[in-house]
Amino acid sequence: MRKLLFLFLLLSVAKFSSFAQDTVVAKGVDDQKAEKIYNEGITFFGQKNYTDAITRFDEAISLKPEFEKAYYNRGSVKYEQKNYSGAITDFDKSIQLNASNDKAFFSRGQAKYALGNKAGALEDYSKAIGLNATYAQAYYYRGGINFENKEYQKAIDDYSSAIKIKSDYAYAYNDRGSAKKMLENYKGAKEDYEQAAKINPALAFVFDNLGSVKKKLGDNKGAIEDYTAAVKIDPDYYLAYNNRGTVKIELEDYKGAIEDFTQAIKIKSDYAFAFNNRGNAKYKLKDYKSALADYDQAILLDANYGYAYLNRGITKEMLRDQKGACADWKKAASLGVSNADTYSKKCK
Repeated sequence: MRKLLFLFLLLSVAKFSSFAQDTVVAKGVDDQKAEKIYNEGITFFGQKNYTDAITRFDEAISLKPEFEKAYYNRGSVKYEQKNYSGAITDFDKSIQLNASNDKAFFSRGQAKYALGNKAGALEDYSKAIGLNATYAQAYYYRGGINFENKEYQKAIDDYSSAIKIKSDYAYAYNDRGSAKKMLENYKGAKEDYEQAAKINPALAFVFDNLGSVKKKLGDNKGAIEDYTAAVKIDPDYYLAYNNRGTVKIELEDYKGAIEDFTQAIKIKSDYAFAFNNRGNAKYKLKDYKSALADYDQAILLDANYGYAYLNRGITKEMLRDQKGACADWKKAASLGVSNADTYSKKCK
């Protein structure tokens, strides 16, 4: 029986936080009131009191229309409020007033990315790097877009630049490992994941990724250990339970696999992959009726889940439902499952 084993490659996401620029000391009597109000806005921003921060920055800008730092920080507050379009407008003004503000380009890139404008974000990260060649975050996030665009070597180059600047950048090590994995450089990926785990042993997804690459390298025992580490860090990490279950199937520990898939489903009840994989483990134990129920549920959750149709068809054949088996195999073939046609040849 062909079984689908889902191993999830996680691209880590480091939360972007806006950074308030320094408070301003008034240089002239005419600017004193605006800058005093601006400094109050910075205080509110630091307290995450975004409403009052916006109000203060509005007042400061009304008194001093070319107050570049006020525009930048008002944009940063709007970003935190998820008002990305408003944030971009303010970052635009900040850049207009100070074209050398690398942070404004980076922050505008973040807002563009949040709106789905990856090309614009990529351009802004590159501009930030052009202004500040030691901007580790800009390299990291540009690497993330290159990864999403399947430009894996470019992503590796960006993550490497970020690491060169910030040697303890655990997220960059993890994501560089993921890019190397996509290029089938499993040894290099393993080294990067191990370094990320060494720097920050509290990142569950790093251990999940490490487990996945160890499985690729044939180290199933090591993979089990890393998936176990992931769920110890985060007991609700359903992906790691699922992934550990797939390795247990490889090791013919079908009961243990069922326990892991069941735990994944307990955490995420609409997790179609875990239902399919649990069905695979039950099939191996010749519990065909129970396996059938799991495949039914996987298909109910995802009507286009080709491998669940394939597996359900194989199970129906074991239950002597040849007509149902043929219908499932044909559906699997229509969904692009490569070996479904082989089974369909059994059908008249």
